Formats: sequence, C-alpha cells, structure tokens
Amino acid sequence: MTNNFDIKLQTTSSKELIYKYKQTALKDIGIVTTLIMAFRTLGVIYGDIGTSPLYVYTAIFPDVPNDNRDIVGACSLIIWSLTIIPMIKYIFIVLRADDNGQGGTFALYSLLFRNSGLSVHDEQRPDDLTIVNYESMSTHSTKEYQNFIKRHKFVQNFLTIVVLLGASLIMSDGLLTPAISVISAVEGIAVASPPTHGAIVYISCGILIVLFAVQRFGTNKVGGLFAPIVFLWFVAIASIGIWNITFDPKILRAFNPYYIFDYFIRNKGTGFEALGGVLLSITGVEALYADLGHFNRVAIQLSFPLIVYPSLVLAYLGQAARLTLDNTLVSNTFYNTIPNNPFIYWVTFVLATLATIIASQAMISATFSLISQAMQLDSFPRVKIVHTSKKIEGQVYIPEINYILMVAVVIVCFAFQESAKLTIAYGVAVASVMFITTILLSITIHVVWGFPIIVSIVFFLIFGVIDMAFLSSTLLKVRNGGWFTLTFGVILTSVMLIWRWGTNLKYQHELDSKSTFENIFADPDDKSDNEKSISELGNDDEIIIRNPVSSIEPKKLKSGELQLSNNGYQVSRLPGIGMFYNGAGYGVPLTFKHFVHHFPAVPKILIFISIRHLAIPFVGDDDRLIVKKVRYNGCYRIIARYGYMEVVSQGEEFITKMIQEIRKIDPNSEDLSESSNPGNHVTYILDRQSLQPKPSAFYGKKVLINCYVFMENISRELYGNWNIPINDVVDVGMKIAV
Repeated sequence: MTNNFDIKLQTTSSKELIYKYKQTALKDIGIVTTLIMAFRTLGVIYGDIGTSPLYVYTAIFPDVPNDNRDIVGACSLIIWSLTIIPMIKYIFIVLRADDNGQGGTFALYSLLFRNSGLSVHDEQRPDDLTIVNYESMSTHSTKEYQNFIKRHKFVQNFLTIVVLLGASLIMSDGLLTPAISVISAVEGIAVASPPTHGAIVYISCGILIVLFAVQRFGTNKVGGLFAPIVFLWFVAIASIGIWNITFDPKILRAFNPYYIFDYFIRNKGTGFEALGGVLLSITGVEALYADLGHFNRVAIQLSFPLIVYPSLVLAYLGQAARLTLDNTLVSNTFYNTIPNNPFIYWVTFVLATLATIIASQAMISATFSLISQAMQLDSFPRVKIVHTSKKIEGQVYIPEINYILMVAVVIVCFAFQESAKLTIAYGVAVASVMFITTILLSITIHVVWGFPIIVSIVFFLIFGVIDMAFLSSTLLKVRNGGWFTLTFGVILTSVMLIWRWGTNLKYQHELDSKSTFENIFADPDDKSDNEKSISELGNDDEIIIRNPVSSIEPKKLKSGELQLSNNGYQVSRLPGIGMFYNGAGYGVPLTFKHFVHHFPAVPKILIFISIRHLAIPFVGDDDRLIVKKVRYNGCYRIIARYGYMEVVSQGEEFITKMIQEIRKIDPNSEDLSESSNPGNHVTYILDRQSLQPKPSAFYGKKVLINCYVFMENISRELYGNWNIPINDVVDVGMKIAV
C-alpha cells in the first residue's frame, strides 16, 4: 500500500527541543550564577519569614507574661519550629519534589498523577504545558501495576479537591501577608511619635500600591532591587539580636528543647493556644515552595541556612533576652528592643518598612506562580500571563490578578486597621496548607520517589503531628478573624472546581464528537473500508492511523472534489485558505465538522492547525512548524510550536511561512502557487463552544453551568492576542447540552 501522507522528516520533535534547551540551560547556570540567584532569593522569597520578628512575641503574649520560664519556652518553641519546618522539611525535603522546576501544591499534584499513569487533566489530554516534566514518565504510559491512585476514582477526586484547596488557601493568605507586614512596620512611627497613629493605615496603603505597581518589571528585576535591602535587614536584626543577648546570655538555654515541654506542662491549654503565635515565625514556607519556579532549588538551599536561619535565631534570642529583664516590652517587642539611639532607631525603621514591603513580594510572586499553574491544569479562568525571564520559565506576571490583589489588600488594611487584629486572622491558611503539603508529599515519597511505604508513614507521623498541632491551635482563631481566609479559600476553590469541571465537559464533548475525514467525506480513491488511510496527528507528534468509515457508496469524484459521506452532497471548493484550530490536538476539529455539515462549501486549502506551548523560551523558525499532507486534495495538518516567552502570532508573516513549508512537501499544488496568491484569501474559523443545561438537568447543575458560562464570558479569549486579522475571522458557535 502506498503512503497517503507526507511528513516533514527534518523537524525536531518537541521532546528533543526541550531536552536540548535544558542541557544548554544547565550549562549556563554555573556556580557564580547560582550564588547570584541565591542572593536574589532574599528579595523575593524570604521577606515574609524574615519580617516575622516584628510581631511574633506580641502575638504569643497578648498579655504581659508573668514567668520568665514562659519567655524561654516560647523562644525555644520558635527556634525549634524554624529548624524543623523551614529548614528540615521544606529546604531539604519538600523542595526536591519539583515538577520541571516548578513548586507548590500543583507540582505535587502533577507528579502524583503522571507517575500513576494518569493525565493531570481529567481525560486523556496532551500534556504540552510548562508544568509537565518531559523527562519523567508520560501521562499516557502504562505501568506494570496500578497503584491506589489509579485504581480509585475517589482518591483522584479527593487529591484534586485537596490540591485546589491548598492553592486557594495560599492565595488567600496572600491577602493578609502584605497587610500585616507593612502595617506592623509602619506602626513603628507611632512608637516614636504617638500622634501619628491615625495615619498608619493610609501610609501602609500608599506603600502597598507602589509595590503592586512595580510588579510588571518582573521577579528578576524586583528581586535584584530588593535583595540588598533584605540582606541589610538580616544583618541589622542579627546585630541587634547579638546586642540584646548580651543583656542576658542565659537565654541561650532556649536551644534546649526541655523548655518546650516545661512550657506546655505548666501552661496546658494556654500554652497550646500560643502555638498560633509561634506559627507566625514560620509563615512564608509555602510561598518559599511555590516560588521555586522563580529561581532554582540549589539557590534557595544556599540562602536559607547561610543567611536567613542564623539571623532569625539571633533576633528571637535577643528579643527574649530583653523580655526576661523587662516583660512590659512585649507590647511592641521589636521596636522596644532596638538600641535607644535615634539614628539606629530610624535606620532600623526604614529597613523594617522596606523589608515588609518585600515580604509582600513573596506572596505576590507565589500567587502568580500558582495561578499560572492552575491555568495550565484547566483549573482557573483564562488571564494574561506575561513571562518576564528568558532563563527562568516560572517568573511570570499576571496584570489582572496583580490589580485585583492590590484592591483586596487595601480593603483588608482598612478593615483590620491594626497588626494585632490581623495576627488573629493570620495563620489559619498557613497551617492548613502545611498539613496538605505533608499529606501530598507523604504519598509522593512512595509513588514518585519509590521509597518503601514505611518511609512515607514515618514522614507523615513526624511532620503531620507537628502540622496538626499548629492547625488545631489556629482553628481556635476562626471566630476572631480566621474565618476570613477560610471563606476566601473556599470561594476560590469553588471557582477553580467549577472552571475545571466545565472545561472538561467541553473537552470531553469534543473527544466524543471527534471524527476523521473518512467519517465526513467520501473516499476519493474508492478504497475499501478495510484499507487504512488517513494520517492523524496524535499526542507528542506521533502518527495515529484511523480506519475509514463510510455510510454510503461514494461516487467517483474528480480531482479536488469533496463529497459528504452521510448525504452525498457535493462540497464546493472556494478560493483561499481556511484555518481550522484544533484544541484537542488530534482528529478533525469539531468546528470543521459542524461547519461543513451546515455549509457544504470549504476553501481549496484546508489547514487543520494545533498550537503547542513548549517548556522552552523560544522555538526557532526551522522548528516552528510540523507539516503533514492529508491525501484529500488541499488538506494539511499543522502543529505550530511556541516557547513560553513567545507571543502566539497567526498573522500575515505566519501565513507566509506556513505556505512556504507546505510547498516543500507539496510542490505540485496549483492552489499554493505564487500566481494564485493564496495568502491574500485567508479565513480563520474559530470555535465558540458554550455549555447549556438540558431542560431535564437538576437545578444545582443548571446553577453550576451558569456560573461557568459567566466566568467564561469575563475571562480572556483564547485567540484574543494571536494577532489574527479581525476582518478575516468567522466564529462558529456551538451549544453543548449537558
């Protein structure tokens, strides 16, 4: 049997392109670059955890402590919390669970599903997205055995809900972090000048608005600007801490964990409630993990133990030392324990204010990363993603989210007014996400890393018990403000679940309705049904051969003519090029099937095109297109590949390049000759699928569908920024009854 398609053999596969890029990128990231990047992490990742000394002791002791042993016990709790959670759990264990350099709960979700032989989407969808680790197992590969995730649909749904809830809680925490950080620093003005107390909120909001305004310059530039400031902040709090320790060197006994047990034994329930304040000393650990895509693991693992950890320990020890001598300083521990020198005080105040501004940066960057990953997993409405780095794929900026966050944070500032009130609401989301990460990583240790199940159990028992202790303590704050972050997290989770559900309904409909040319057109060569024919483009640039199915005995057709197989109608061929976009990535686009059955007239040149986004910054012109010729006259299948730094462009330049590539594999086509000027007559046929509830659908389902349709209407159009001439667009609307 003769070949019925031509292949552009010289095209490099997507996986080969990504592999070559990664090898080059690894060579570019040397020791010096890693050290520079480690320094820049200070300006993005550690602002939150680094500014905690401003308010931790005040949160632990809402009333003046009467026993110095309580102060030592609280200090010991802080030191060991910093050691166990950020240092051991996150820096040396959790950060290793990255997915193509990306971190956060979505990365864990992607790792678990793909290593279970499942798609990160609900159906068998091409995973061409940046969150996918191309060097690991494909989503469509099969294992010799099915683990418990693949065997049970309930487990899969449970993990999906847990992951979306975890990501939502991190983002809800991002509303409080900027507010509490900046307000707690600006309150230093009132310590030195009480009459200025009324202006604290207004000054804080002004600072935050400026911070959100500079986000468009990108994480790299923002981090490069902020890193020296945060470094000076850590030097300052470490120096002040050493100075304070000299007042009572016996505070060093806080390194002994005995004082933790002594504290709980003596204070019982009150001591347990204090865990909510201790938790504030480790806030930012989830942002640390979520921000992994903005840097790399080694850079983060260098900066924390070398700079961040020792500075924080010295700061907390110093404050505790002063409190043991004068427990009334607890009302505003940080500013009350600064050396009594106007110059030092105001320099520290300026550094504290700048550092808290930067503390907000960690949560803002983490929110951008999480939303970008959520979009890749079809779990968030479409928004504009701006990649701000050619080297680090995870450095993204999202304009709409940036300004929504800005407005929300300003509202939070005016609603709570004081940092003391914010600390009550703060921490519930952090503790919840810490526990969720422990659950997911416990499964990852066995399913992905291949360790014995006992290792996962031990990990969960150690860190899960600690996380549960913090979570139980913070849940006591729900009535007093903790409801805010929980409510916001639940609402955001609901939005993400509805969007994911609706998107998968549409995609499943497209899969169920997919067809081949033989299902639509009569066979031009009058071949038997048993003879295999058309080349279909499948996942990862593979070739899938479909069997033709024809419902009638086709007539003998002239060259270039098409005939519908279901009713025998002759299909007219019009001058020009028709561009049909295929979201599914294989089969004939549903748009085309819908179009041709209603209007049996198509352009002489039919292009069925799929857009693929690869995990590399740029794709060269020679590798941009994969072109395949279908044996039906004038029909071609094309993949257009773009890197994450590139804007998808389907305008005149792209059409010219596409025609040139088609001519290489089909030089005899008269319709593509230069004299016919095919590029002057291009029609872009775009689909506008929308869900519609069936009359018999129950009320709850109708509400969910209407919510999805509303979100779809206010989200960005997929083709909106593809540089498609608006006058050449034909929208094909389709109602999908579900």
